[in-house]
Amino acid sequence: MQRTVTNSVKTLVFCLSTASIKTRVHFFPSAGAPGGHSPVSCILTLFGKGVEKRSVLLDGGRLNQPDGLRLEDAFPVLRGEVSGVFGLEIQLSCPQGRISLLNSQAAVEFVSSSSSMMYGCAPFSPMTEEVEDHALPPVLDRLVASKPNTSAAIAVQDAELASSLVIVNASAQTLKPDISHAAAGSAKPLHVGTLSPESVIEVPLEEAMFKDSPQRGTMWGSTRVEKMILPDGSRGAETSYYILFRDPSTKRPVSACAL
Repeated sequence: MQRTVTNSVKTLVFCLSTASIKTRVHFFPSAGAPGGHSPVSCILTLFGKGVEKRSVLLDGGRLNQPDGLRLEDAFPVLRGEVSGVFGLEIQLSCPQGRISLLNSQAAVEFVSSSSSMMYGCAPFSPMTEEVEDHALPPVLDRLVASKPNTSAAIAVQDAELASSLVIVNASAQTLKPDISHAAAGSAKPLHVGTLSPESVIEVPLEEAMFKDSPQRGTMWGSTRVEKMILPDGSRGAETSYYILFRDPSTKRPVSACAL
């Protein structure tokens, strides 16, 4: 039988690797309150098209102490010709069973010679472990089950920003995303096809999606916004969804946020 454990948690993010853009990962193991500096291990797992799935264990971490690294130092393949968007699983674990790491945070930074941008990760999820029936702690399972899952984010279309949807699938199963968008109160499904196991896709949000969106005036011109909705139960520990904003002309990443 399995139980959820909150002293071992994980989240999924996406990273970029091109000739001009590299990725930095920052993480902050936290118990949500001041306390000691218990040891914390971090396992990074990289996957996606063009790279072999690989995990790296980082030792020396401490509770309530920030840490981070250049991703190509952990995965030298990213120094080569490989280019694209990749998935990264960040797993934090503390040997003290009573500590909950669900309040931990992580951020991903895209760095180039001319600029950098940083975005925050999706919330950390508890891990599971095999236990005997009598060892189940029902309090933890009820706490995790009661956590709300519905989420939303805003996509933008104007002369300064181009929006896309990034979906990370770390599972061994094919994923058919269930996501919708709404501007005038009525939600419509967003058809993005299926996602292969252990893969990442970036789906540009086309102009047609914004045709019913209200037009808003800004200092830099007309802007249209659309609400992206992830229904209750669609996001799990093996999937993450992000809105990525790029400069329309240079394609440079400008910002990102998790659904």
